[in-house]
Amino acid sequence: MKVLVIGANGNTAMRIIRLLAKSKHDPVAMIRNPSHRAKFDKLGVPTVLADLEYPIDHAVQGCDAIIFAAGSGGKTGKDKTVLIDHIGAIRSIVAAQVHGVRRYIMLSSINNDINSQSRIAHYHRAKAHADNHLVESDLDYTIVCPGGLTDEKGTRLVSLSAELQGSGLTSRENLAAALVACLDRDNSVGKSFSLLDGDTPLADALRAL
Repeated sequence: MKVLVIGANGNTAMRIIRLLAKSKHDPVAMIRNPSHRAKFDKLGVPTVLADLEYPIDHAVQGCDAIIFAAGSGGKTGKDKTVLIDHIGAIRSIVAAQVHGVRRYIMLSSINNDINSQSRIAHYHRAKAHADNHLVESDLDYTIVCPGGLTDEKGTRLVSLSAELQGSGLTSRENLAAALVACLDRDNSVGKSFSLLDGDTPLADALRAL
C-alpha cells in the first residue's frame, strides 16, 4: 500500500517512516518545511509538502492508507493545538473520504475526553473530537492511544487494552511498530485501544484484539 504519513518529521513519525521503508509498503512523508526533505531523500522516501492548517487534498490523492502522526507539539499554545490536533486531523479524515483512501490509522492518546479537566485538557479535548469524528466516519479506522511517550529502546513487549483511560509509558519505537503492524491486521479495523509498554509480544497482543 501507498501510505501517507502525516506529520512525518516528528519523533515518532520518523520511526514509522523507517519501518515502512523496510516493509512491503510504500511510505510518503507529508512535511510542512521543504528543508526537511533531505533526511527523507536519504531513506529513499518521497515527500509531499502540505500543511494541516490548509487543504491537503493533493497529498492524499493516490494513497491507499494514512497514518496520522501529527501533533502541535508541547511548545505551542491552545489555539495551535486546536488547529492541528482537532481541525487539522478532521481535515485529513474528510480528505481521505473524498479521495477514496479507506484505511486510516490515528495516533491518539490515552485519557482523551471532550469534557476533559486534565492539566492538558485542551489537548485531550482536541484529540477526543478528532477521534470521535473518525469513529463516526465510514473509514476503516484504527485508533492507537499511547501513554506518556519515551525514547527508550523498543522491546515490542506491550500491554493493549480497550480501556482508554489510565496511566503508563509507551516507547516511541513500540508505538511506531504497532501503528505500522496495524496496516496488515484486518482485525484492528474499527478498534480503539490503549498501548503501553508491557510484557506481551506485540504480534500476540494485536492478534488478540
